[in-house]
Amino acid sequence: MENGQKLRSVISTVLGIPEDRVTDDLSPDTVDTWDSLNHINIISALEQEFGITLATDNLADSMSIPKLKNLLTQHNVEV
Repeated sequence: MENGQKLRSVISTVLGIPEDRVTDDLSPDTVDTWDSLNHINIISALEQEFGITLATDNLADSMSIPKLKNLLTQHNVEV
């Protein structure tokens, strides 16, 4: 499974939405289940999936799919 697929799968599972809804347009404004607690769950699940540790000081700055992709790229995970 490629990394983009893994990212979509993690977000789909945590937010309880179909995987095909996980697009670059997805954000807390477009899905009710993306709240601060589930955002922490997304970060934790991504850390586990990719074997990395993500900085937790600016979590609110990564509450969109493009920003999560950028965060992963910063940790040498190609998405």
